[in-house]
Amino acid sequence: MKTLLFLLLVILIGSCKVERPTKPSATGRAGELLVVMSQKHYEGLAGFVARETFSSNVPMLLAPEPMFDVIHIPEDNFVELFQTHRHIFIASIGEEHQRAAIGITENVWSQPQMVIRVSAPNDSVFREVLLANAGSFSDHFISAERTRVANANNTIPNREARQMVKEMFGFDMAIPEGFIVAVRGDNFMWVRRTGVREDLELGVLIASLPYRDPNVDFAHSTIRARRDSLTRRFIPGDLPGSFMTTYPELPPQFREVNFNGHYAIEARSLWRVENDFMGGPFVNFTLVQPHNNRLLILDGFVYAPGKPKRDYMRQVEALIYSIRFPEKQEAQPVAQ
Repeated sequence: MKTLLFLLLVILIGSCKVERPTKPSATGRAGELLVVMSQKHYEGLAGFVARETFSSNVPMLLAPEPMFDVIHIPEDNFVELFQTHRHIFIASIGEEHQRAAIGITENVWSQPQMVIRVSAPNDSVFREVLLANAGSFSDHFISAERTRVANANNTIPNREARQMVKEMFGFDMAIPEGFIVAVRGDNFMWVRRTGVREDLELGVLIASLPYRDPNVDFAHSTIRARRDSLTRRFIPGDLPGSFMTTYPELPPQFREVNFNGHYAIEARSLWRVENDFMGGPFVNFTLVQPHNNRLLILDGFVYAPGKPKRDYMRQVEALIYSIRFPEKQEAQPVAQ
């Protein structure tokens, strides 16, 4: 059953993408998800599974925060006013559907927008479809959110910071105003944004290293040790002898991801400052740069005491995913 659903999902994804830049801008707040489902089914098993799936906690945050803020709209009320929402999940459940089907479509009524449709003959089949594809569905919605943030960043570019990144690493990154290059080291850069009237820190770390052995360079223990080595060297705390490190009692969660078409290992956990009381969530990506065959380390972290951190983390992830690698023949020189 899961294999069938996966194949169906892949086929429909490949055939449903729509790019129409003339569509209106998507509406809705960051992190909101519109669930379109009949009132009867939303009050039953189907609605329970949808809420449990899309409102589950984001991994590796200091306090519980939902993956999405779910807003329910009955099918009859899904009028034009709601159709421009950035994230829409449509469930059609009834005997008129002989079997389950999945459709994933971009930019149907607005842009950037992600619309996922699931049809099923009954609640039980709908539940199986949703549970088998929950991670993929969430990733698609979050990808659309990253696209929205990147588009906004491109309207207010920090051209100087972008040029620094391109000169050192050879790729483009959509760095907006408000972010600055705080540290430039040996094949290392720290891009940061700090709060003006609030205690806030959004950071992205970029490091380029020789790529030697995939069994070592992509090993989970190596990824964690490498991050701690970089942050100890380049990210000091406010107090003498303090520095950023991975929270020792919480091993990172690792998974393989598609990073803009390239294989990468994603690691998530919490960071803290040794000999101080600062901490927060981080996400780390390890991949091989396609234009120069060097190991690339990308790390985003947030410090926002007393505030929700889900949307801040998605902002730094959007900045990381905004990277665009050049073609090999256009590779820029990288410092050795």
